[in-house]
Amino acid sequence: MPSSIDNIYFLPKQNIFNKLNNNQRLVKPLLNQSDCDTVQFRGKSMPSMYASTFEFLSAEIFGRDKRFQVDGSLLSAKNIAAAIKQVFNFNMVFGPFKKSMVDKIKWKSYIPQDIREYSINKINEARADRLNKWKNFLQEPGAAKGLFDEPVDEELAAKIENNNALKLIVWNAVNSEVKENNRHIPVPFNQKALKETVNYFNDLAPKDRQVACANISFLDYYTHRLRDNLLMDMNLSENNSVWVKIPSIKHDPFNKEANIKKLEILSCKNWCTRSSVDKAEAALEDGDFYIYLERNKAKLWEPLVGMTTAKGKIDQIQGVENNNIVPLKLVNEIEDFINKSNLKCHSGIYDEGPKAYQAILISKKLNEQAGVSGKTFARAIKENDTQAMFDALGVKNRKVEGDLLEIGTYKTSYNLMQTSGITVPYSMFGLNEDDLLADVKKIDGNFVLYNKNPLYNSLITHFPSKLETVTGKIECTKKQYEKFGEDMLRAVDGKADRIIVHN
Repeated sequence: MPSSIDNIYFLPKQNIFNKLNNNQRLVKPLLNQSDCDTVQFRGKSMPSMYASTFEFLSAEIFGRDKRFQVDGSLLSAKNIAAAIKQVFNFNMVFGPFKKSMVDKIKWKSYIPQDIREYSINKINEARADRLNKWKNFLQEPGAAKGLFDEPVDEELAAKIENNNALKLIVWNAVNSEVKENNRHIPVPFNQKALKETVNYFNDLAPKDRQVACANISFLDYYTHRLRDNLLMDMNLSENNSVWVKIPSIKHDPFNKEANIKKLEILSCKNWCTRSSVDKAEAALEDGDFYIYLERNKAKLWEPLVGMTTAKGKIDQIQGVENNNIVPLKLVNEIEDFINKSNLKCHSGIYDEGPKAYQAILISKKLNEQAGVSGKTFARAIKENDTQAMFDALGVKNRKVEGDLLEIGTYKTSYNLMQTSGITVPYSMFGLNEDDLLADVKKIDGNFVLYNKNPLYNSLITHFPSKLETVTGKIECTKKQYEKFGEDMLRAVDGKADRIIVHN
């Protein structure tokens, strides 16, 4: 049914006003009289009225995406075919894809600029490769033999060949997650999964379209069929959660291409391993790859954890966010799997993030309660609760004036394990040092911004604006002193001998 009163408008035959005067009386309108207003309906029809599910979904796309410039009067079941024909005639469907932009991504502060740029270049290369394959197939399904290492499914090609509504839905689905401010790589093309998805939506009863399409999108169902078909081949589909081991090229050279495809299919959209153009093949050259998947509320498969290996040990652990932090709710699951599989973890910190051992310890710390706040450290960071963050980091602090704080000695890193001396930079907890220090008025101790290991240097981008006094010494790099020298001198009462600059 029309979703709101905006779907109707009135064509007045007389000069009718909405405002009543004191002498007027409300009367029941006589809709069968020729002099009454004519009611015209516009906008989308009821889902069941469209000729197919794909025409219904096309109306949904045109209604929310202003790029197509489709007038509301063309969204009805009667006129949607004309609207679809119009956008194809004007070549408005297969436009250029959006490239990921370095300056629009929310990066972890410690990741160097050159690594950011290299990563984005590879992602855009992977996007172009993947989307061009999809576009070539959709534009000429029957002539796409050169795109695959298998015969073209003639039945699938015939369904798509002259069905522009279906072409629109497929292209919109695979292109929908690709944005300038993310690092998503489109789903791999697979004829079997696409055919199953097309059949599922095509066979929906008209009365079921609205609920079914609201619960599961075309892209979600297709991605699930990709993964479920693969897991069925591995006799793992009956489970609600599963760990999958994908052998390295060294361990299984005869199935190299098949294993690369497995990794691409099972990888999260945020992972570089979703495409061989980026890292799928390279990851398997380094070692075996482990993926943990769970069925979500809709019973669709979702990859939640990816673990790379190098030299026989777990090297990196990533979650859906691909932010070098182990998913907090899955720390125990990951540790149990590693222990039961007799696997070992690499330890260390490098310019792109923590190794596996540190990543697990970081997530355990994030799950801990932050002082007396009752919040976890992770929640304190999310809510930018600076006092709770300092509590979690073991930095003495107290409020001195409103929300302003006095803290003890500030260092650039946190000791995760006292007995072994394993430390990580504050930034690897996912916090921003500028935000952490924003309300600090006084440091009763030293202000240490320097570390012998450059990866541990403070990443502040400006001197804390509310910081008035540092009672101890300030240790910094030469570059930091060049940027913040005047503010540092002010904070130590102009006593230059209390500022230690390291080259």
